[in-house]
Amino acid sequence: MKRLALALLASAFVVPAHADVALPVKIYAQHLADEAIAKNPDLLVIMMHVTPPGAADNIVVASNIGRIGKLGDEDDMRVITTGKPNLEIAHNGTRFEVELVMQDMGGNTIGAMGLVFPYKDGDDKEKLRMRAEGIRDAMNVRTLNTANLLESYPLDKSATTKTHAQKLVDGMLKKHPEVLLLAMHVTPPKGSDNIIIASNIGRIGKKADEDDLKVIATGAPHLAVNEAAKRFSAELVLQDAAGKTIGAIGIGLPYSKGDDQAALIKKAEGVRDEFKAQIPTIESIMELDP
Repeated sequence: MKRLALALLASAFVVPAHADVALPVKIYAQHLADEAIAKNPDLLVIMMHVTPPGAADNIVVASNIGRIGKLGDEDDMRVITTGKPNLEIAHNGTRFEVELVMQDMGGNTIGAMGLVFPYKDGDDKEKLRMRAEGIRDAMNVRTLNTANLLESYPLDKSATTKTHAQKLVDGMLKKHPEVLLLAMHVTPPKGSDNIIIASNIGRIGKKADEDDLKVIATGAPHLAVNEAAKRFSAELVLQDAAGKTIGAIGIGLPYSKGDDQAALIKKAEGVRDEFKAQIPTIESIMELDP
């Protein structure tokens, strides 16, 4: 059977039961699941059901209760194919289970997410469903595609994940919910490589490619519309508040055929300039800021 071929995965793998795919020990999907549990301490269970690229079966790829590699059942697949949630009171009336369709930031269905909350008779089921949707939606906007979920986290094991740069990215996304993607490419002080130091799609530690380095070297933006024609990406040179070039910032915005690309570039430049105003030095954004 086929195995998932992701060039940037970490060297340590675990092959889950029933799966036809090898996954790294810690993947981005698991990082997102761990964050959801940390932010929602009453959340009893979270499980992500995804069909990895090149695999035949839908499996659990991340959860807080193990079962990694468990095949999707009839209920899981019905959620994925219909988009309709499964809502159920379980465990003798002590738990409320919500299973929702998962999508990537482009709105493409990529799997299902199961969430379980404590429940007692009389609790507001609609409120719990809406909470589940909020958790799911927060992950959708941080998922580039299915393969992105299965990348190791961080991409480079030595990369720092809780920097002030990440806090700036998270804050900018809250201020500008229309922005789909942010990725900050910087060469850390005393570092030899330009890498992603902060983003909303993981990939922390990913080395810059030719396009990234060209933007930094020339100052000219790299502009592109993705294959599905749903996202406009502008990679722009990033400077500190004093005007010193420190790297590049990738900004993704929603796109439809015929949209005014000049207006989208202006929007991206505005977001970039807001970052610039918050960066006194490159050292400041590399500081630990959990």
